[in-house]
Amino acid sequence: MSYYHLTIDERSYIFNLLEHGMSIRSITKALQRSLSTISREIKRNKVQLDSLGKVYKYFPIKAQKLYNQRRENCHRRSAIHDETLVYIRNKISLHWLLEQISNRPTNEVTYVPSTSTIYRVIRENKIKSVSMKSLRQKGKFKRPAEKRGKFNDGGRTIKKRPNEIYKRAELGHWEGDTVESGRIDRTRKSKYCFVTLAERKSRYYIAILVPDRTSANVTPAIIKALKDFPGDLVRSITFDRGKEFSGYDEVEKALDCRTFFCDPYCSWQKGTNENSNGLLREFYPKGMNLSEVCKDQLITNLHLLNNRPRKCIKYKTPYEVIHDN
Repeated sequence: MSYYHLTIDERSYIFNLLEHGMSIRSITKALQRSLSTISREIKRNKVQLDSLGKVYKYFPIKAQKLYNQRRENCHRRSAIHDETLVYIRNKISLHWLLEQISNRPTNEVTYVPSTSTIYRVIRENKIKSVSMKSLRQKGKFKRPAEKRGKFNDGGRTIKKRPNEIYKRAELGHWEGDTVESGRIDRTRKSKYCFVTLAERKSRYYIAILVPDRTSANVTPAIIKALKDFPGDLVRSITFDRGKEFSGYDEVEKALDCRTFFCDPYCSWQKGTNENSNGLLREFYPKGMNLSEVCKDQLITNLHLLNNRPRKCIKYKTPYEVIHDN
């Protein structure tokens, strides 16, 4: 039989039976409780009636109040102070995951709770202006099949990539993709799109807004985004087989790098970029008309992404990793 605490009804029975002169053993049998439970209850909760301390009496209401006071003081005190709650709220406003907040080393506060504890604190509404709806959300989307034709990749298949690219052994290997505007009845809201680039080892992420998804706009956007990086930070770029990347030879000449192409319908082969595009969708949801994007706000959002700690790089930020070479 599992243990449970005395109730106010049981305390009332104890008071009435004591008033009728019953012994503690008789009360124990009547309530089907242990002798030590009833004896300890009366001893701990009886109150003094005279100034000399010789007359004591048990009252159920007073006993219940004393019990409630002990219950409030018996739990371990919370180690989460106001400064910690402010720190958590600030990081959530920067679109950090709770796991990133918990595991990222910091000198801003003396204690950061575990991920599960932060979830519990949020559910208990202990952080002002933060609820479960404030946390980052993820969604799935089935991309329509590519229907824009094919191009000759010059034998630059992903199977020819060196092992150091697969193993993320060095910086300078990028993955490229595009993110399009939303659709209305299978028609794009606008031709505007993002050209996105993600560095495999550091997860550093770049997004450029272009008027349409043609090679004439995508190729110079890629060159402009990467031309100011040192040569050892631009060694290769892996694309999918979209026709917007048919200007790969211009990219190779301008950036002095190699290009590779994924197998058809194998977007998982450039999973770093796909994952980063999902993070970008937090700011620009699926279905949005990208012609409405503010370029200054895009720069701010990319700064947030690149200064957010990642579990896969031991809770460093992409900015720290790519500039630590």
